[in-house]
Amino acid sequence: MKPYFTEAIKVYDGVFINPSPHIDRMNHTMQTFFDVTYPISLQNEDIPIEYKIGLVKCRIIYSSEYIKFEYQKYTFRQINNLKLVYNDMLDYSFKYADRTEWNALLEQKTGCDDILIVKNGYITDTSFSNVVFENETGLFTPSTYLLAGTKRQSLLQKGIIKEAEISIENIGLYSKLYLINTMIDIEDNLCIDTSLLI
Repeated sequence: MKPYFTEAIKVYDGVFINPSPHIDRMNHTMQTFFDVTYPISLQNEDIPIEYKIGLVKCRIIYSSEYIKFEYQKYTFRQINNLKLVYNDMLDYSFKYADRTEWNALLEQKTGCDDILIVKNGYITDTSFSNVVFENETGLFTPSTYLLAGTKRQSLLQKGIIKEAEISIENIGLYSKLYLINTMIDIEDNLCIDTSLLI
């Protein structure tokens, strides 16, 4: 059975936001796994009328001979704390649609709002986002990320954030942790104090 992959793209007031890196990632995935690419069309006029106002998440599920678009109104999660979860084998360099491994990790969050995954002693990502740490010298994202998120890449290219090796041992150097993904900007202030990592 061929694997399925997924991509999430931000839509605001009926307009796809920054679609190019998402299309590039889909084509890279297709080329890597199936040795093919096909034209992926993201036209604003194709967005269903009921999703043309406000903040919307477009989820694409695809494989070499299959593509499906799903839309839903987006609301920000409430994140008050994160549970540190350890897994040295997890690989998420491609956005697989199968979330079985993630669901198993989420079962360990024990009353927390989400998980922060530690791999080989280093901080990676939450279950749905990259992370950015803040201290008095600036904003830093772990170089040991699981997924090269499009928001993360954009912030790095703009010089807003820098990469750093962030481990369990040096996490105390940072006071705040922001969650970012295609739907969430740093300015949305979805963040917690690092003292709330459990």
